[in-house]
Amino acid sequence: MLKAPKTKLGATMTQYPTFALQHARLLYMVRVTIVMGFILLIVRAFDVPYGYWALITAVTILGAIPFVGGVLSKAKQRVLGTIAGGMAGLALFLIPPQYHWIHHFAFFALLIGAMYFTQERYAYAALMAAVTIVIVAGGGPADFEAAGWRIMNVLWAGVVAVLVSLYIFPSRATDQFIFLLEKFLQEFNRYYTQHIEDAKQGIFEPSHADKLNELVDKQQSILPHALKESGINKNVLNSILLIEKRLYAELEALISTQWDAQQGKDEISEMDGLIETQYALSNHFEDLAHQIVNKDVTAMSLEQISILNLSSDTIAHPKGDTRDISYFGYLWLNREMARQFVQLTVVTKKVFAYQ
Repeated sequence: MLKAPKTKLGATMTQYPTFALQHARLLYMVRVTIVMGFILLIVRAFDVPYGYWALITAVTILGAIPFVGGVLSKAKQRVLGTIAGGMAGLALFLIPPQYHWIHHFAFFALLIGAMYFTQERYAYAALMAAVTIVIVAGGGPADFEAAGWRIMNVLWAGVVAVLVSLYIFPSRATDQFIFLLEKFLQEFNRYYTQHIEDAKQGIFEPSHADKLNELVDKQQSILPHALKESGINKNVLNSILLIEKRLYAELEALISTQWDAQQGKDEISEMDGLIETQYALSNHFEDLAHQIVNKDVTAMSLEQISILNLSSDTIAHPKGDTRDISYFGYLWLNREMARQFVQLTVVTKKVFAYQ
């Protein structure tokens, strides 16, 4: 059985990723302070006209992108949307001031059109176009110079916010994804160990592994950002998530079934060597969690998992078809979790190889 030092997260992972995970809000506020301070300094030092639009832009950008991957995936859309919205807004100033009602109707039509495309593939670009149209032309048919300064302030402030998000205390979705994987394994081990303890006493009280489902949902939400920023092969992270979903489904079936109401309950409780191999599998999950913390994962093979090597001589053979179903169903769930564990060690090792 593999063993790893059971050290705290902060003492074993790379220093900055650990610090970033533990102090995400603090680092976010540091980035906000740097961006806002720099923009305010430029606006005041050079007396930039309509400089408050630069601050408004920074607030919008920093509030929408928590991860580096989010910056990378949306930076292009943000720039294109700002330029498109700015050009559309500036075009409204070609309308003579005396026809101000035409300006207002055209402004309204452009805004509605931009919002329509927020439901399409490039939704973020369309949203930024709509915001920029409002910023540039929302005040009515004012002078052209004011509109030009507004769009310039939107662009340069957006660049500053993006650069700071990328290079100053960046928040990485990849680190968060790996951290959630470690948490998943810890929670899985906790549920599974509790089930083993209860089963050893002949207790099969149904329960649910809701925490695992929550962790998987969080990983699913940050997966696109992690793929953009890490360079890790898409299939690797997708495989990890798929294996976690399978493990959750199998564990949920195991701990939610009322096995003491099944025909094969006695045979389940009397399986020779089952409890010992279940504990061994539980320890493997715990060890993998610590290896992920240390960023040094050892891929395992099926032959190394004892529950997969129970011989037919050590497995009881219940009599009757109804007993067979529950008995072998219980055994299959445990073994299938072991198989998924082996696959998880293989793909997780690839994550750190890419890094």
